[in-house]
Amino acid sequence: MKKVLRVLGIGMVVSLFLCGIVFAQGVLDKSVFENAKVNWRQFEGQTINLLLCKHPMQATFEALIGEFESLTGIKVNVLALPEQQFFERQTIVLTGKSSEFDIVMSSPMLNWKFIPGGFLEPLNAYLEDPSLTDAAFYDIDDFFPMTINASKVAGKLYAIPYQVEAYTLYYRSDILDKYGTTPPETLDELYEVTKKIKAGFDADGITDILPFTCRGVKGAGTVNSAYLSLFSSYGGKDFDKEGNPSIYSETIVAMSDLWTKLIRDFGPKDWSALDWYDVKDAFASGKAAMIIDADHWGAELEDPAFSQITGKWKATHVPKGPAGIQSNIWAWSVAMNAASQNKRAAWLFLEWASSKPVMLVASLKYNNQTPVRNSVWNDPEIVERTNAWGQGTCRPIVTKNLEEYAALRWTPNPNAFALSETWQEQLQRIWSQDASADEAIKEVQKQSNALKTTQRLATIIPSKKGLKTLEPLF
Repeated sequence: MKKVLRVLGIGMVVSLFLCGIVFAQGVLDKSVFENAKVNWRQFEGQTINLLLCKHPMQATFEALIGEFESLTGIKVNVLALPEQQFFERQTIVLTGKSSEFDIVMSSPMLNWKFIPGGFLEPLNAYLEDPSLTDAAFYDIDDFFPMTINASKVAGKLYAIPYQVEAYTLYYRSDILDKYGTTPPETLDELYEVTKKIKAGFDADGITDILPFTCRGVKGAGTVNSAYLSLFSSYGGKDFDKEGNPSIYSETIVAMSDLWTKLIRDFGPKDWSALDWYDVKDAFASGKAAMIIDADHWGAELEDPAFSQITGKWKATHVPKGPAGIQSNIWAWSVAMNAASQNKRAAWLFLEWASSKPVMLVASLKYNNQTPVRNSVWNDPEIVERTNAWGQGTCRPIVTKNLEEYAALRWTPNPNAFALSETWQEQLQRIWSQDASADEAIKEVQKQSNALKTTQRLATIIPSKKGLKTLEPLF
Protein backbone atom coordinates (compact mmCIF):
# COMPACT_ATOMS: atom_id res chain seq x y z
CA MET A 1 0.00 0.00 0.00
CA LYS A 2 1.34 3.35 -0.93
CA LYS A 3 1.99 5.46 2.11
CA VAL A 4 0.12 8.75 2.23
CA LEU A 5 2.47 11.72 2.34
CA ARG A 6 1.96 14.10 5.21
CA VAL A 7 3.22 17.66 5.48
CA LEU A 8 3.24 19.38 8.83
CA GLY A 9 3.20 23.16 8.73
CA ILE A 10 5.93 25.08 10.49
CA GLY A 11 5.20 28.60 11.53
CA MET A 12 4.90 30.98 14.41
CA VAL A 13 4.98 29.21 17.76
CA VAL A 14 1.89 29.44 19.89
CA SER A 15 1.44 28.10 23.40
CA LEU A 16 -1.72 26.31 24.42
CA PHE A 17 -2.32 24.77 27.79
CA LEU A 18 -4.35 21.74 28.84
CA CYS A 19 -3.03 19.85 31.84
CA GLY A 20 0.42 21.21 31.08
CA ILE A 21 0.27 20.33 27.38
CA VAL A 22 2.27 22.62 25.09
CA PHE A 23 2.00 22.76 21.30
CA ALA A 24 4.01 24.51 18.62
CA GLN A 25 1.76 25.38 15.67
CA GLY A 26 -0.16 22.15 16.17
CA VAL A 27 2.93 19.95 16.71
CA LEU A 28 2.55 17.86 19.85
CA ASP A 29 5.02 17.96 22.71
CA LYS A 30 6.35 14.39 22.83
CA SER A 31 7.24 14.69 26.53
CA VAL A 32 3.56 14.80 27.46
CA PHE A 33 3.16 11.30 26.06
CA GLU A 34 6.48 10.07 27.38
CA ASN A 35 5.35 11.00 30.89
CA ALA A 36 2.35 8.70 30.55
CA LYS A 37 2.77 5.23 32.04
CA VAL A 38 2.78 3.54 28.65
CA ASN A 39 5.71 2.08 26.74
CA TRP A 40 4.98 3.73 23.43
CA ARG A 41 7.92 1.93 21.78
CA GLN A 42 6.81 -1.62 22.66
CA PHE A 43 5.64 -2.30 19.08
CA GLU A 44 8.38 -0.43 17.28
CA GLY A 45 8.87 -1.67 13.73
CA GLN A 46 5.28 -2.83 13.23
CA THR A 47 3.01 -1.36 10.54
CA ILE A 48 -0.69 -0.57 10.86
CA ASN A 49 -3.09 0.35 8.08
CA LEU A 50 -6.04 2.74 8.40
CA LEU A 51 -9.17 2.86 6.24
CA LEU A 52 -10.70 6.31 6.57
CA CYS A 53 -13.58 8.29 5.10
CA LYS A 54 -12.63 11.68 3.65
CA HIS A 55 -13.59 14.10 6.40
CA PRO A 56 -12.00 16.77 8.64
CA MET A 57 -11.32 13.97 11.16
CA GLN A 58 -9.41 11.99 8.53
CA ALA A 59 -7.48 15.08 7.46
CA THR A 60 -6.49 15.71 11.08
CA PHE A 61 -5.21 12.17 11.51
CA GLU A 62 -3.13 12.39 8.35
CA ALA A 63 -1.62 15.72 9.39
CA LEU A 64 -0.54 14.36 12.76
CA ILE A 65 0.41 10.76 11.96
CA GLY A 66 4.09 11.69 11.72
CA GLU A 67 3.92 12.63 15.41
CA PHE A 68 2.63 9.15 16.27
CA GLU A 69 5.28 7.44 14.17
CA SER A 70 8.03 9.45 15.84
CA LEU A 71 6.66 8.63 19.30
CA THR A 72 6.11 4.90 18.75
CA GLY A 73 8.25 3.71 15.87
CA ILE A 74 5.06 2.25 14.36
CA LYS A 75 4.60 2.95 10.66
CA VAL A 76 1.10 4.07 9.64
CA ASN A 77 -0.41 3.76 6.16
CA VAL A 78 -3.69 5.44 5.24
CA LEU A 79 -6.29 4.91 2.56
CA ALA A 80 -8.89 7.71 2.50
CA LEU A 81 -11.96 7.34 0.28
CA PRO A 82 -15.07 9.42 -0.48
CA GLU A 83 -18.00 8.49 1.71
CA GLN A 84 -19.88 6.02 -0.50
CA GLN A 85 -16.68 4.30 -1.64
CA PHE A 86 -15.58 4.14 1.98
CA PHE A 87 -18.80 2.43 3.05
CA GLU A 88 -18.43 -0.15 0.28
CA ARG A 89 -14.74 -0.86 0.97
CA GLN A 90 -15.35 -1.06 4.72
CA THR A 91 -18.05 -3.67 4.20
CA ILE A 92 -15.87 -5.75 1.89
CA VAL A 93 -12.88 -5.66 4.25
CA LEU A 94 -14.72 -6.37 7.48
CA THR A 95 -17.23 -8.97 6.32
CA GLY A 96 -14.52 -10.67 4.27
CA LYS A 97 -12.43 -10.96 7.45
CA SER A 98 -9.53 -9.33 5.63
CA SER A 99 -6.59 -8.21 7.74
CA GLU A 100 -5.68 -5.53 5.16
CA PHE A 101 -6.75 -2.71 7.50
CA ASP A 102 -6.28 -2.66 11.25
CA ILE A 103 -8.39 0.42 11.99
CA VAL A 104 -11.49 1.80 10.28
CA MET A 105 -13.54 4.91 10.77
CA SER A 106 -16.98 4.01 12.04
CA SER A 107 -20.14 5.24 13.74
CA PRO A 108 -22.85 3.63 15.89
CA MET A 109 -24.98 2.71 12.86
CA LEU A 110 -21.97 1.17 11.16
CA ASN A 111 -20.93 -0.64 14.33
CA TRP A 112 -24.31 -2.34 14.56
CA LYS A 113 -23.92 -3.59 11.01
CA PHE A 114 -20.69 -5.41 11.81
CA ILE A 115 -20.97 -6.49 15.44
CA PRO A 116 -23.28 -9.53 14.92
CA GLY A 117 -20.75 -11.21 12.63
CA GLY A 118 -17.90 -10.56 15.03
CA PHE A 119 -16.19 -8.23 12.56
CA LEU A 120 -15.30 -5.50 15.09
CA GLU A 121 -12.97 -6.03 18.03
CA PRO A 122 -14.34 -5.19 21.51
CA LEU A 123 -11.99 -2.65 23.09
CA ASN A 124 -12.62 -3.15 26.80
CA ALA A 125 -9.64 -5.47 27.33
CA TYR A 126 -7.23 -3.00 25.72
CA LEU A 127 -8.64 -0.10 27.70
CA GLU A 128 -8.23 -2.04 30.95
CA ASP A 129 -4.72 -3.41 30.23
CA PRO A 130 -2.20 -1.29 32.22
CA SER A 131 0.60 -2.29 29.84
CA LEU A 132 -1.31 -0.58 27.03
CA THR A 133 -3.34 2.17 28.69
CA ASP A 134 -2.51 4.67 31.40
CA ALA A 135 -5.99 5.12 32.84
CA ALA A 136 -5.18 8.47 34.44
CA PHE A 137 -3.58 9.85 31.27
CA TYR A 138 -6.34 8.60 28.99
CA ASP A 139 -9.21 9.53 31.35
CA ILE A 140 -12.14 7.75 29.70
CA ASP A 141 -14.52 9.69 31.97
CA ASP A 142 -13.52 12.90 30.17
CA PHE A 143 -15.61 11.81 27.16
CA PHE A 144 -19.19 12.99 27.08
CA PRO A 145 -21.17 9.95 28.30
CA MET A 146 -23.55 10.20 25.35
CA THR A 147 -20.72 9.50 22.91
CA ILE A 148 -19.16 6.58 24.79
CA ASN A 149 -22.50 4.92 25.45
CA ALA A 150 -23.48 5.28 21.79
CA SER A 151 -20.36 3.24 20.96
CA LYS A 152 -21.34 0.41 23.30
CA VAL A 153 -23.55 -2.61 22.80
CA ALA A 154 -24.44 -4.83 25.76
CA GLY A 155 -21.71 -3.23 27.85
CA LYS A 156 -18.92 -3.76 25.31
CA LEU A 157 -17.12 -0.80 23.78
CA TYR A 158 -16.65 -1.29 20.03
CA ALA A 159 -15.30 2.10 18.97
CA ILE A 160 -13.73 5.25 20.33
CA PRO A 161 -15.78 8.37 19.51
CA TYR A 162 -13.94 11.32 18.01
CA GLN A 163 -16.38 13.84 16.60
CA VAL A 164 -20.09 14.23 17.26
CA GLU A 165 -22.84 16.22 15.67
CA ALA A 166 -26.33 16.88 16.91
CA TYR A 167 -28.73 19.09 14.98
CA THR A 168 -29.76 22.71 15.12
CA LEU A 169 -31.83 25.25 13.23
CA TYR A 170 -29.67 27.97 11.68
CA TYR A 171 -31.36 31.17 10.57
CA ARG A 172 -30.49 34.50 9.04
CA SER A 173 -31.17 36.91 11.87
CA ASP A 174 -31.12 39.92 9.54
CA ILE A 175 -33.83 38.38 7.35
CA LEU A 176 -36.07 37.39 10.27
CA ASP A 177 -35.66 40.87 11.74
CA LYS A 178 -36.49 42.52 8.42
CA TYR A 179 -39.78 40.65 8.12
CA GLY A 180 -40.74 41.03 11.76
CA THR A 181 -40.63 37.41 12.82
CA THR A 182 -38.93 35.50 15.63
CA PRO A 183 -37.07 32.17 15.59
CA PRO A 184 -39.52 29.26 15.43
CA GLU A 185 -39.67 26.81 18.32
CA THR A 186 -41.98 24.16 16.84
CA LEU A 187 -42.54 22.63 13.42
CA ASP A 188 -45.83 24.50 13.06
CA GLU A 189 -44.07 27.77 13.86
CA LEU A 190 -41.29 26.89 11.41
CA TYR A 191 -43.87 26.54 8.66
CA GLU A 192 -45.51 29.87 9.53
CA VAL A 193 -42.21 31.77 9.82
CA THR A 194 -41.06 30.34 6.50
CA LYS A 195 -44.36 31.31 4.94
CA LYS A 196 -43.94 34.88 6.19
CA ILE A 197 -40.37 35.04 4.83
CA LYS A 198 -41.57 33.78 1.46
CA ALA A 199 -44.26 36.47 1.37
CA GLY A 200 -41.63 39.08 2.17
CA PHE A 201 -39.34 37.79 -0.56
CA ASP A 202 -42.20 37.88 -3.05
CA ALA A 203 -43.10 41.46 -2.11
CA ASP A 204 -39.46 42.55 -2.46
CA GLY A 205 -38.86 40.64 -5.67
CA ILE A 206 -36.23 38.38 -4.09
CA THR A 207 -35.99 35.14 -6.07
CA ASP A 208 -32.46 33.93 -5.37
CA ILE A 209 -32.82 33.08 -1.66
CA LEU A 210 -34.68 29.98 -0.45
CA PRO A 211 -36.82 30.51 2.64
CA PHE A 212 -35.79 27.03 3.86
CA THR A 213 -33.65 24.07 2.81
CA CYS A 214 -32.33 20.79 4.20
CA ARG A 215 -30.91 17.47 3.04
CA GLY A 216 -33.11 15.32 0.83
CA VAL A 217 -30.88 12.76 -0.89
CA LYS A 218 -31.62 9.09 -0.33
CA GLY A 219 -29.06 8.03 2.25
CA ALA A 220 -28.59 7.19 5.90
CA GLY A 221 -27.48 10.68 6.86
CA THR A 222 -30.66 12.36 5.64
CA VAL A 223 -33.24 10.70 7.87
CA ASN A 224 -30.65 10.63 10.63
CA SER A 225 -30.47 14.42 10.85
CA ALA A 226 -33.47 16.77 10.88
CA TYR A 227 -36.22 14.22 10.30
CA LEU A 228 -35.33 11.71 13.03
CA SER A 229 -34.93 14.60 15.48
CA LEU A 230 -38.48 15.72 14.65
CA PHE A 231 -39.76 12.14 14.69
CA SER A 232 -38.37 11.71 18.22
CA SER A 233 -39.74 15.06 19.39
CA TYR A 234 -43.19 13.82 18.39
CA GLY A 235 -42.71 10.72 20.55
CA GLY A 236 -41.72 8.43 17.70
CA LYS A 237 -39.74 5.22 18.22
CA ASP A 238 -38.44 2.97 15.47
CA PHE A 239 -38.97 -0.20 17.55
CA ASP A 240 -40.76 -0.81 20.82
CA LYS A 241 -39.24 -2.60 23.81
CA GLU A 242 -40.28 -5.97 22.44
CA GLY A 243 -38.49 -5.30 19.17
CA ASN A 244 -41.59 -4.68 17.08
CA PRO A 245 -41.69 -1.83 14.53
CA SER A 246 -43.50 1.18 15.99
CA ILE A 247 -42.95 3.88 13.38
CA TYR A 248 -46.53 4.32 12.22
CA SER A 249 -48.95 6.50 14.15
CA GLU A 250 -51.37 9.25 13.22
CA THR A 251 -49.11 11.75 14.99
CA ILE A 252 -46.07 10.74 12.94
CA VAL A 253 -48.12 10.78 9.74
CA ALA A 254 -49.23 14.36 10.43
CA MET A 255 -45.69 15.44 11.33
CA SER A 256 -44.24 13.83 8.20
CA ASP A 257 -46.91 15.47 6.06
CA LEU A 258 -46.15 18.93 7.48
CA TRP A 259 -42.37 18.42 7.19
CA THR A 260 -42.54 17.49 3.50
CA LYS A 261 -45.11 20.23 2.83
CA LEU A 262 -42.69 22.78 4.33
CA ILE A 263 -40.00 21.63 1.90
CA ARG A 264 -42.36 21.40 -1.07
CA ASP A 265 -43.86 24.85 -0.50
CA PHE A 266 -40.74 26.79 0.44
CA GLY A 267 -37.70 24.63 -0.24
CA PRO A 268 -35.56 23.67 -3.24
CA LYS A 269 -37.09 22.02 -6.28
CA ASP A 270 -34.21 19.52 -6.36
CA TRP A 271 -34.54 18.59 -2.68
CA SER A 272 -34.28 14.85 -3.35
CA ALA A 273 -30.75 15.33 -4.73
CA LEU A 274 -29.34 17.53 -1.95
CA ASP A 275 -26.74 16.31 0.55
CA TRP A 276 -25.35 18.06 3.62
CA TYR A 277 -22.66 19.97 1.76
CA ASP A 278 -25.27 21.44 -0.61
CA VAL A 279 -27.23 22.71 2.38
CA LYS A 280 -24.18 24.18 4.09
CA ASP A 281 -22.97 25.85 0.90
CA ALA A 282 -26.41 27.35 0.23
CA PHE A 283 -26.62 28.86 3.70
CA ALA A 284 -23.01 30.07 3.77
CA SER A 285 -23.38 31.71 0.36
CA GLY A 286 -26.49 33.61 1.44
CA LYS A 287 -28.87 31.54 -0.68
CA ALA A 288 -31.03 30.20 2.16
CA ALA A 289 -32.77 31.93 5.07
CA MET A 290 -33.09 28.86 7.33
CA ILE A 291 -31.69 25.34 7.47
CA ILE A 292 -31.59 22.41 9.89
CA ASP A 293 -28.37 20.42 10.03
CA ALA A 294 -25.20 19.63 12.00
CA ASP A 295 -24.59 21.88 14.99
CA HIS A 296 -20.80 22.14 14.45
CA TRP A 297 -20.89 24.32 11.33
CA GLY A 298 -20.38 27.53 13.29
CA ALA A 299 -16.66 27.75 12.61
CA GLU A 300 -17.13 27.67 8.86
CA LEU A 301 -20.15 29.97 8.90
CA GLU A 302 -18.06 32.56 10.75
CA ASP A 303 -15.04 32.18 8.45
CA PRO A 304 -14.98 34.97 5.84
CA ALA A 305 -12.90 32.75 3.56
CA PHE A 306 -15.86 30.36 3.30
CA SER A 307 -18.96 32.28 4.35
CA GLN A 308 -20.71 35.37 3.04
CA ILE A 309 -23.01 35.64 6.06
CA THR A 310 -20.58 36.20 8.94
CA GLY A 311 -22.29 38.16 11.68
CA LYS A 312 -25.71 37.69 10.05
CA TRP A 313 -26.82 34.31 11.38
CA LYS A 314 -27.92 32.73 14.63
CA ALA A 315 -28.79 29.24 15.87
CA THR A 316 -31.59 27.76 17.90
CA HIS A 317 -32.64 24.27 18.87
CA VAL A 318 -34.33 21.89 16.46
CA PRO A 319 -38.13 22.31 16.60
CA LYS A 320 -39.63 20.79 19.70
CA GLY A 321 -42.69 18.57 19.71
CA PRO A 322 -44.95 17.00 22.32
CA ALA A 323 -41.95 15.09 23.70
CA GLY A 324 -39.79 18.23 23.88
CA ILE A 325 -36.47 18.83 22.11
CA GLN A 326 -35.09 15.49 20.95
CA SER A 327 -32.11 15.89 18.64
CA ASN A 328 -30.54 12.81 17.15
CA ILE A 329 -26.75 12.46 16.78
CA TRP A 330 -24.14 11.15 14.38
CA ALA A 331 -20.77 10.29 15.92
CA TRP A 332 -17.69 9.54 13.84
CA SER A 333 -15.40 7.16 15.67
CA VAL A 334 -12.50 4.79 15.14
CA ALA A 335 -12.82 1.02 15.50
CA MET A 336 -10.54 -2.00 15.31
CA ASN A 337 -10.89 -4.73 12.69
CA ALA A 338 -11.36 -8.07 14.49
CA ALA A 339 -9.21 -9.67 11.78
CA SER A 340 -6.25 -7.34 12.44
CA GLN A 341 -2.90 -9.01 12.98
CA ASN A 342 -1.58 -5.95 14.83
CA LYS A 343 -4.24 -5.31 17.44
CA ARG A 344 -2.05 -4.09 20.28
CA ALA A 345 -0.18 -1.68 18.05
CA ALA A 346 -3.53 -0.56 16.62
CA TRP A 347 -4.78 0.13 20.13
CA LEU A 348 -1.83 2.42 20.81
CA PHE A 349 -2.92 4.47 17.82
CA LEU A 350 -6.53 4.61 19.05
CA GLU A 351 -5.36 5.67 22.51
CA TRP A 352 -2.99 8.31 21.12
CA ALA A 353 -5.39 9.72 18.52
CA SER A 354 -8.26 10.13 20.99
CA SER A 355 -6.15 11.45 23.87
CA LYS A 356 -6.69 14.91 25.32
CA PRO A 357 -3.65 16.55 23.70
CA VAL A 358 -4.34 15.22 20.21
CA MET A 359 -8.04 16.04 20.34
CA LEU A 360 -7.30 19.55 21.56
CA VAL A 361 -4.92 20.35 18.73
CA ALA A 362 -7.35 18.68 16.31
CA SER A 363 -9.99 21.18 17.37
CA LEU A 364 -7.76 24.23 17.65
CA LYS A 365 -5.62 23.85 14.56
CA TYR A 366 -7.67 21.59 12.29
CA ASN A 367 -11.16 22.71 13.34
CA ASN A 368 -12.34 19.19 14.14
CA GLN A 369 -15.72 20.00 15.70
CA THR A 370 -17.52 19.05 17.88
CA PRO A 371 -14.90 17.37 20.13
CA VAL A 372 -16.24 14.56 22.30
CA ARG A 373 -14.07 15.31 25.32
CA ASN A 374 -15.41 17.62 28.01
CA SER A 375 -11.97 19.13 28.71
CA VAL A 376 -11.47 20.00 25.04
CA TRP A 377 -14.91 21.50 24.48
CA ASN A 378 -14.39 23.60 27.61
CA ASP A 379 -10.78 24.56 26.91
CA PRO A 380 -10.51 28.37 27.32
CA GLU A 381 -9.44 29.01 23.72
CA ILE A 382 -12.15 26.70 22.34
CA VAL A 383 -14.70 28.50 24.53
CA GLU A 384 -13.52 31.89 23.28
CA ARG A 385 -13.72 30.83 19.64
CA THR A 386 -17.07 29.08 19.83
CA ASN A 387 -18.66 31.88 21.87
CA ALA A 388 -18.29 34.03 18.77
CA TRP A 389 -20.33 31.68 16.60
CA GLY A 390 -23.76 32.90 15.60
CA GLN A 391 -23.63 36.15 17.57
CA GLY A 392 -23.22 34.10 20.74
CA THR A 393 -26.16 31.77 20.10
CA CYS A 394 -24.42 28.67 18.72
CA ARG A 395 -22.20 27.43 21.55
CA PRO A 396 -25.06 27.32 24.10
CA ILE A 397 -27.10 25.19 21.70
CA VAL A 398 -24.20 22.80 21.06
CA THR A 399 -23.56 22.52 24.80
CA LYS A 400 -27.24 21.86 25.49
CA ASN A 401 -27.20 19.19 22.81
CA LEU A 402 -24.14 17.55 24.37
CA GLU A 403 -25.57 17.64 27.87
CA GLU A 404 -29.33 17.32 27.46
CA TYR A 405 -31.12 17.65 24.13
CA ALA A 406 -29.29 15.07 22.03
CA ALA A 407 -29.14 11.30 22.17
CA LEU A 408 -28.89 8.33 19.86
CA ARG A 409 -32.49 7.88 18.71
CA TRP A 410 -32.11 4.66 16.71
CA THR A 411 -32.60 1.27 18.28
CA PRO A 412 -29.37 -0.65 17.63
CA ASN A 413 -30.06 -2.81 14.61
CA PRO A 414 -27.72 -4.15 11.91
CA ASN A 415 -30.27 -3.03 9.31
CA ALA A 416 -30.52 0.60 10.49
CA PHE A 417 -28.73 1.86 7.36
CA ALA A 418 -31.12 0.04 5.05
CA LEU A 419 -34.13 1.18 7.06
CA SER A 420 -33.02 4.82 6.94
CA GLU A 421 -32.66 4.70 3.15
CA THR A 422 -36.10 3.11 2.76
CA TRP A 423 -37.54 5.75 5.06
CA GLN A 424 -36.07 8.63 3.06
CA GLU A 425 -37.35 7.11 -0.17
CA GLN A 426 -40.86 7.22 1.27
CA LEU A 427 -40.43 10.80 2.48
CA GLN A 428 -39.45 11.72 -1.07
CA ARG A 429 -42.69 10.13 -2.28
CA ILE A 430 -44.71 12.31 0.12
CA TRP A 431 -42.79 15.41 -0.98
CA SER A 432 -43.36 14.66 -4.69
CA GLN A 433 -47.01 13.80 -3.92
CA ASP A 434 -46.62 10.32 -5.36
CA ALA A 435 -47.99 8.95 -2.10
CA SER A 436 -49.94 10.29 0.85
CA ALA A 437 -48.15 10.59 4.16
CA ASP A 438 -50.35 7.83 5.55
CA GLU A 439 -49.45 5.46 2.70
CA ALA A 440 -45.74 6.26 2.90
CA ILE A 441 -45.36 5.88 6.66
CA LYS A 442 -47.31 2.62 6.52
CA GLU A 443 -44.83 1.43 3.91
CA VAL A 444 -41.90 2.39 6.17
CA GLN A 445 -43.55 0.39 8.96
CA LYS A 446 -43.98 -2.56 6.61
CA GLN A 447 -40.38 -2.41 5.42
CA SER A 448 -39.05 -2.05 8.98
CA ASN A 449 -40.84 -5.27 9.85
CA ALA A 450 -39.25 -7.00 6.86
CA LEU A 451 -35.80 -5.67 7.84
CA LYS A 452 -36.22 -6.49 11.52
CA THR A 453 -33.27 -8.57 12.57
CA THR A 454 -33.43 -11.68 14.72
CA GLN A 455 -30.11 -10.50 16.15
CA ARG A 456 -31.23 -7.30 17.77
CA LEU A 457 -28.23 -5.99 19.60
CA ALA A 458 -29.61 -4.06 22.53
CA THR A 459 -32.17 -1.55 23.53
CA ILE A 460 -30.93 1.94 24.32
CA ILE A 461 -32.96 4.24 26.50
CA PRO A 462 -32.13 7.96 26.21
CA SER A 463 -32.00 10.07 29.32
CA LYS A 464 -30.75 13.53 30.22
CA LYS A 465 -27.55 11.97 31.58
CA GLY A 466 -26.75 10.12 28.39
CA LEU A 467 -27.72 6.68 27.15
CA LYS A 468 -28.28 3.54 29.12
CA THR A 469 -27.37 0.31 27.34
CA LEU A 470 -29.29 -2.80 28.34
CA GLU A 471 -28.74 -6.46 27.54
CA PRO A 472 -29.95 -7.77 24.18
CA LEU A 473 -33.65 -8.51 24.09
CA PHE A 474 -33.71 -10.98 21.19
